[in-house]
Formats: sequence, C-alpha cells, structure tokens
Amino acid sequence: MRRSLRLHAFGLAACLLLSCAAAQARPGDTLEVQFRSISVPESTVPAIAQDQAGFIWVATSKGLTRYDGYRLRPIEKEGETRAHRSLGWVRALAPARDGRMWIGTEFMGLMAYDPERDQVQAHGSPLGENGPKAPVRAVAEDAEGAVWMGTVGQGLFRYLPATRRFEAQDLRWQGEPESRVLALRVSRDGRVWAGHWRGLSVRQGGRWQAVAGMGADSPVLALTEAADGRIWLGTQDGRLGVVEAGRIRWVHELKLPVQALAEGEPGQLWVGTKSGLLWVDMASGAIALHLRHDPRRRTGLAGNDISGLLRDNTGTLWLSGYGLGLQRHQQHPALAVRGPDADPASPLAEIDVRVLLRLKNGEVLAPTQKGAIVRLDGRPGAELATLGRWPRERTSVVEALAEAPDASLWMAAGGRLEHRAADGRLLRDWPLDGGRAQRLLLLASGEVLLGMQEGLYRLANEKATALERQHLADGSPLHGGIYALIEDRAQAGMLWVGGQQGMFRGAVGQLAAVPQSPRDSLGNPIIMGLLQAHDGKLWVDTPASGLHRLYAWDEQGRARYERIGERHGTEGVFGGNLHEDAQGRIWSQLNVYDPKTDQLDSIGPAEGADFGTFWFFASTTLQDGSLLFGGSRGLLRVQPERYSMANVKPPLVISAVRADGQTFHPDSLQQGVVLPAGTRTLGVEFAGLDYADPGRLRYQYRLRGLDAPWTQADGSARSPSFGPLKPGHYLLQVRASAQLSGGHMAELELPVELRPLWWQTAWAQMAGALLAVLAIAGWIRWRTRQLRRREAELQALVDERTAELREASLTDTLTGLRNRRYLELRLRDDLRLCSRRFEATALPGPDSDLLLMLLDLDHFKRINDAHGHAAGDAVLVQLAERLRRVFRETDSLVRWGGEEVLVLVRETNRDDAAELAARVCAAVREQPFEIGEGRVLHVTTSVGFVAFPLDPRQPRAWDWHASLGLADSALYAAKANGRDGYVGATSADGLGPSESPRDLEAWRDEQRLSARISGKTVVR
Repeated sequence: MRRSLRLHAFGLAACLLLSCAAAQARPGDTLEVQFRSISVPESTVPAIAQDQAGFIWVATSKGLTRYDGYRLRPIEKEGETRAHRSLGWVRALAPARDGRMWIGTEFMGLMAYDPERDQVQAHGSPLGENGPKAPVRAVAEDAEGAVWMGTVGQGLFRYLPATRRFEAQDLRWQGEPESRVLALRVSRDGRVWAGHWRGLSVRQGGRWQAVAGMGADSPVLALTEAADGRIWLGTQDGRLGVVEAGRIRWVHELKLPVQALAEGEPGQLWVGTKSGLLWVDMASGAIALHLRHDPRRRTGLAGNDISGLLRDNTGTLWLSGYGLGLQRHQQHPALAVRGPDADPASPLAEIDVRVLLRLKNGEVLAPTQKGAIVRLDGRPGAELATLGRWPRERTSVVEALAEAPDASLWMAAGGRLEHRAADGRLLRDWPLDGGRAQRLLLLASGEVLLGMQEGLYRLANEKATALERQHLADGSPLHGGIYALIEDRAQAGMLWVGGQQGMFRGAVGQLAAVPQSPRDSLGNPIIMGLLQAHDGKLWVDTPASGLHRLYAWDEQGRARYERIGERHGTEGVFGGNLHEDAQGRIWSQLNVYDPKTDQLDSIGPAEGADFGTFWFFASTTLQDGSLLFGGSRGLLRVQPERYSMANVKPPLVISAVRADGQTFHPDSLQQGVVLPAGTRTLGVEFAGLDYADPGRLRYQYRLRGLDAPWTQADGSARSPSFGPLKPGHYLLQVRASAQLSGGHMAELELPVELRPLWWQTAWAQMAGALLAVLAIAGWIRWRTRQLRRREAELQALVDERTAELREASLTDTLTGLRNRRYLELRLRDDLRLCSRRFEATALPGPDSDLLLMLLDLDHFKRINDAHGHAAGDAVLVQLAERLRRVFRETDSLVRWGGEEVLVLVRETNRDDAAELAARVCAAVREQPFEIGEGRVLHVTTSVGFVAFPLDPRQPRAWDWHASLGLADSALYAAKANGRDGYVGATSADGLGPSESPRDLEAWRDEQRLSARISGKTVVR
C-alpha cells in the first residue's frame, strides 16, 4: 500500500515536472532547440548508428541505407531484383571495431557489411540457414570482437565471427527462462547488459544475474552508459532509472514508453519517448525540457515517436523515429535563436525585428515591423524573456534607436525624428528627409547624426528647429545611402562615415573622402559596416569583397587596406553588423574572424543559427558581452566566450567505385583497387563527412598517371570518371576542405592498378617489337624508294590519325557526346569572352549570352533495374541523337555523368532559354525510345538552366562553379516540380552564390532571381 502511494505521489510529481518543463519549453519562452531533417522514405527510421569511418547508418521502411551528408545510399545483399537485394526491416545496428557494421534484421537473421569489399555478408541464425530466424531486436559488440544478439522468441546469443558459431545464453528472470531481449549494451568495464521483456540483467564473471530493484516487471526498451559509467534504462511502462551500487534507482515515472537514451552535453540525458524528447539533469534527475512536435516550428521536432538516439563522433545528437524520420540536432554552444512567442497576444508573436538597442539597465528594445517596441530582458540568465511593450502612442515602424546619457531615447520612425523620455513621453519631434533612416549616432556634444537612404543629416541640438543636410568639406553634396557611422575612439568629434559613395572622415561639416593607396585599396568601394577595435584599428565591410582592415597609411597619407575576405575566399558581405569580442575577434551574424590566427569561420543554420534573413543595422551587445542580431524569423544570440574556432578536418571517404560505368566491388579498399584487364574507365564517388553543412565543402582530385593538375569540384561533382585507361599503376588523390578554412584540408589516396590483357604484357610487346624490327630490316632496301614517294601521303595520314585520337580523347565512347576533358579545354575561353562582352558595354547585344543547361532523364535507374543496362545504354544513345537535332553544332553537348548531360549554348539570348528547355523536354517525351526486341519505352527528362553571366551588372559575381551549382539546384527543383519540365534562372539582381535557392520553394520565392519554371514564369 505504501509503495503504491509512493508511486502515485512520484507519478504526480513527475507529471507536474513534465507540465512545468513543457510550459518552459513553449515557443518564445526559451531559446529555440533546432533540428535539421534529412529526407527518408515514409519518415520512418527504426534504428541509426555510426561506423568507424564516420558514415551514418539509417534503417528505413524501404531497407538499410548509409548516409554521407549528401544522399542515402542503399546497402543491399546480392540478388537479381531490388526485392531480393533488400535487407527488409532492420531494427538493430552495431558498429564493429574493424570497420564492419553488424545488422540485426527482422526476417534474415544476423548480417554484416564489410566496407573493404563493399558487400553485405549473411551470418545466419542459431538454427542454421534453413531454420526459422527470429526477429533481432538488439546487437552489440564486446571488446573481444564477439557479437551479442538479442532476439524476440529465441533468446540471447553470443556470436563468434571467427568460427561463425552461436552460443545460447541462459538468461533467466525469477528462475524462468527469458527469450525476449529488447536492448543490449556493453559497458566500458566489459560487462554486458541485457534489457528484456521483464527487466534488466547483467553478465559478470561469465554468469547472468538479474539487477535488483526492478519492482514491477516491464520490458526494458533502452539502455545507455553515461560518461560517469552509470547505466541508464527506460521501460515500456514509462519508467526512467539508473543503476547505482548494483541496483536500479528509479528517477522518473513518465507514463510514456522510453524507447531511446543518449547522453547529450555532459550531465544531460536525452530521453526519447512515444510522446517527444526530454532533457534530464543526470545529477538531480530534474526534467529540464520536454520537446514535442509543433507544426509552427520549422526547425523543431518533426514528430514525437522517437525510436533512436545517436551521439556521433563530433558529439552531435541525431534522432530517428516513426513519422519523425531522421533529424540532426543543430546546436552550437555559443549560438542560440530566440524565436517568436507562442501567445498570439504577445507583442513578439511575430519576431521580424530590424532594429535592436540594449539599454543601460540591461533591457533590450526590439521594435517590430508592426510598430510595437518590445522590451526584452537582456540581463545574464534571463534568456531574452518578453517584458512587455515600451510605452509609445504611435505605431509607425521604428528605423533607428539610440539612448542618451540621461536615459532618454532618440528614434527615427515614420519620417520623423523623435526624442522621448525614459517613460515614453514624447519630448519633441522633427520631420525627416532622405528616405529611411539607417544609422543614428549621438555625439558627446549633444549633436544627433542620422545616416539616411539619401545623405547624412545633423540636428545641432534638441532646441534646433530642423535637421541640416551635411556636405563635404569642399561644399559638394554627400549623396547616396549612409550605412556606417561611428565616432573615433581617440578623437572626440572625429567621424568615420561609410556608404554608397565610399568612406569619409572628419569632423561634422568637414568630412572628406578617405584616399586609398592604389596597391592596397578596398576591393569594393561601397561600405556596409565599420568597426573601430579597442586597439584603434579600423575594420571595414564591403558588399562583394567582404572584410577589410585599415592597417596603415602610406607616405602620401593614403589608407592601406588588407583584403581579408578575398584572401579567405568569402563571397559577398562579411555581415555588415560588426562587433569585437573580448579576445579581439571580429563578429557578424554570418562570420567570425580571428586576427591572431588569421582564421575565418562561417556560422549559419548548420550551427543552429537559423533565424531567417538577417538584417543590416540590427544588432547590439548585451551586458554579459553576448551579441544579438535581428532576423526575419528570430534573434540570434552569440556568446563569444563559448566559441572556439573550427579546427576539424572532415573524414574523407570513398563511398563507391565503378568500372566501365558499373558498380565494382574491390577485394580491399585498404590495399587499393585492382581493375580487371580490359577495363577502360574508372569512376569513384567520394565524400567529406561534414554533416553540419556538406554544401560548404570544396574538393580537389586527380588520378596521378593520367591527370597532372588538380580538378576543382563541389558537392555536385563528387563522382568523377577517368579514362580511357591504359594498363599500369595509378594513384587517386582527393582533398576536401570547408570553403572558409582551406588550411584544414582532409586528404586520401587510393592506389589503382589496371591489369593488362595478354597482348598488353611486357613480353608480348617485346616479341612484337622484335618481329617488327626484323620485318622492317627485310623490307627496308626495296621499300626505300616507295617510302620516299609516299612520304607526303604518310605524313598526311599521321596528321589525320593524330586528330582522330585527339578527338576520341574528348568524346564519350557510348553516346558520341563530348566529355568533361573537352569542356575543360574550351570552357575558360568561352567564359572569358562572354565576361568581356558584358564588362565592355552595359548592353552587349541580344545574342551575347552563354546558357548552362543540365538535363537528367527521369527515373533512369528504373530502366536499368527493369530492362537491364543494355536498354539504358540504348536510351542514352538515342537521347544523344535527339539532342543533336535540338541544339546547334556550335553548342557543346557533354555527358556529365550517367544519364546527366550538360549543354553549353553559345552566343544565345537568355530570354530564349525556357523555350529551348521546353524543346528539349518535348524531344525526349514525344517519341518513344527503342530498347531492342521490338520493345519501346516512354521517357521524360528534367532540365535546369542558368544564364551566364547571371548578374549582367556584375559579370564576375557568379563564376563557373557557382553557376553550375545553381543549375544543379534548378535541376533538382525541376524534379521536385513533378519532372518532365524545367526550372532555370535568366538573371539575378543583387543575389550572391551563398544565397542561391536550394529547393523548389526557394526558387519560387526568391525575389532577386528571375526564374523560369515550366508551367509558371517567375519574372522579377
């Protein structure tokens, strides 16, 4: 009775804690917990794991897959059809120390994937190959290499891979045999823990014994070992417990089935249940947070039924489940997003904030686009809680804010400059000219400066009747937008002003343009941000060239700038909102630069900084030194003291090998690839395992022995092919690095050997050479005159054959289309010529554009699977014939890879791109393809295209690789739009490659991009 009352009280307390946690976790009341979803079939993932190489293994409803950050690759056994090759329903995965992955299946027993041979091997079941195979629910490997396998119905087994022998375990509970094992864990001390249908058992000294303290029997569904060595368990009836001093201590009775456990940050336990995710403090047992799926949260939990939790080798947590799919926790210890409030009546229910100001009392004022000024608690530990509205009777949108020494506020809003008391009373206001206010600066003299969309304005003091427009010292007007406005730290009243017309310096009324050294000038004349650091150095941000540092003045008094952004390969603005932290690092909402180490890191959604579109002129510094930036969907808080510069090389792996276009399983990837005699081409697929943001990786590769220079590639070109190959030894070299930290480069090398045919062997060639010499010696006397007469004919023949061989090296052997080597030879001249046309004149003519077009046959893999590769080859040959009829001889048709074709259309008009893409689709669709034996197939294609240069006003803003990446994105968008159609871009206005759309929705919504979508035209 007492125990029942205790459990009842305990459950009531747990429910109260859950209610409190859920209340604390309501959107807007705390900083957001963000996740990124990876698309999986039917959003169903029973199990996840990570192998020694770093791949993430994902069991889906369609079979087992392996994830490299780019795609889910099916892992299958040998078989004639997809159904025969599939491993079916997989419920358990366990990485082995030798690199293998142990796989527990529902119907096929125990299996293992061998990465050396890229093959799945069956290990059977305890009852033999022909015996019934019980569902495998749990798999674990111990330090000796033995595999523990828990089944439902046949019990627990210890499997010895060396002898392929299963040893049954005598697992009992209260004297009765237990045959239903649901969870396994091998702890660091070598003990084996088994969660079964009625409780928890542990193997010590070669014997199994029940763990005391279980109480009521209940299936144990989840086990994990914490950093302190304690074993945590979760049960079907919703209890969460920990093993201490050899017995179970129950921490919570959640009334929710606990299906997965993992340790997050030190001391924090992640608990996956049928109804969301809980964070539990492992020391106190308190529930810190209860996360549930909220459809309003784009970056929240995708579902509530959590089946698996995985902490990968970088410390990042992954979730899987039913209806949830696969998600990666997007969190950085220094970054957090403050989202909108859940209460529709809250003034911050919509959190599009474009101005921020931290007051002296620690509060933060955040004006919204609806006119309200919201008070946030910016003091340490307050997590930016909403305090209410700042009193103001007007609803005009505030554009700029500043706090005076007397705690009064100056603000620009609705075409007026307002001066208000600390309690919100309007003291006085003045009309404004010059468009929108962008910067507001209060000088120690009492003057107020306003940087507007058109010019700089000054209010002499609060008694002045109007604002005065400022001119330069020579009397000329200061035109254009003013984006940066600061007062020199060392000289009171000395200003730095930056904007559309460049940078100016001087006192009020005495501003003059800052002269630049011609050798060390700014990479772009427009100034978007200025920051004077504590050491007096001036930091400058520009739209196209990024971050600069004014490091010296030459003997003529001209400024000398260091182009930091260009040196690090950044594209576009550094961020505009510049701040310095206590370590001297320079921050924006997009990047951080450390002058001491000359390292530049990017920050973004991959690190948990998904707060929508960032806004210029929307940032402030909090009392504790944290930085706050405004965005269209939230506020980004940065705690610089918790940030360490990235210094991790992503693991670089070979994920697939092809010989003559077909999947090839080498005997050993560790020893290298040995290709059979007669092989003409080698194809590989490689990947840098950067799951945070694989799109930022850049690759270099070459096949030594065939290619001398390095080939540059991004994530869309990770599957190169090499050939034709001659017998011999080669070395494949691959490099990978993050775009902004090229110094940290991962490398791999793969030896490749192509064995010769008999007539290509050394002895055969020597014998042939000897016979040829003897024949020539016998003929040379009587052939001399004939050879001299035919010298001219032979020379012509040699020239012809040389040209043919050169042509063959540039042509795809199957389709007769050009190959990548041809494009590399021609591309540079085409791009240079096109760029010169646009740089030479603003209107180069109607047929001056280049058009980059990627097309991919829809569902081509189904053709190979259903009809064989010969049918697929026939389709590709006929596709090449049809494309030659659509395009001109002056256009280049390149087989880009598999069924993908790249077309470079020269001297064309970008406005004709959509019509040309439609003609391509029609040419493929309207006539069936013959695949032999009287059979025909109807095939369609999807097309993505990009005009070059994409931004005619900035011809070099989009280089070849950026344009190719955008065309690839357009191709995937066309497939997402239903296939048999096209998506493309004809021009861009101010859009940078780093902001290019990644999905169909982004293609439709991007305002700075003139897009063409089949069935719909989006022109801006």
